[in-house]
Amino acid sequence: MKADRELLKEALDELVRLRSGSEDPARFLARLYGSALEEWADRLGLDPHQLNKLVLMREAISDQHFS
Repeated sequence: MKADRELLKEALDELVRLRSGSEDPARFLARLYGSALEEWADRLGLDPHQLNKLVLMREAISDQHFS
């Protein structure tokens, strides 16, 4: 279980970084984020939409923490 949490943390860290640069869907990072989201979701056995929600929550928590 600890390995799963560490893998999820690694995924969220990477996806939050990618998402922060992907606001414009025509940009390269938006496509990169989508691909990374699919890959991480597959590795974690999650639905990409579920993982994206976790990324959004993690991003919001990070924003609140540094505000």
